[in-house]
Amino acid sequence: MPRPPDIVALVARTHWIVGGTILLSVLAVRWLVSRFPVDFTARTWAITLSLAALYLTAGTLVWFGAPFGRILSRVCSLIYLARPQLGPRLWQIMDSEEFRRHFGRRKG
Repeated sequence: MPRPPDIVALVARTHWIVGGTILLSVLAVRWLVSRFPVDFTARTWAITLSLAALYLTAGTLVWFGAPFGRILSRVCSLIYLARPQLGPRLWQIMDSEEFRRHFGRRKG
């Protein structure tokens, strides 16, 4: 599959960066507290790893233009709205015609 348009790649990479950051943060916290009597429950691991998987999946679906990728991208982008320089820009990209066309049906 050819590389997606730049604006689509930007949205996908943003989701991948957030998912990777969650994973690295989990590993760093685990390493930092390994010497202390801190015990994370299975629920803690499930929530954090599920969030990481959600963002990594969203980035992948956006990159490949999967139909569910648009919806998942919107859900994941809600957190970006807290950043005035990032959130509105990504939402404008996701509202663009080029972004929508990337998710159009492919003939093959």
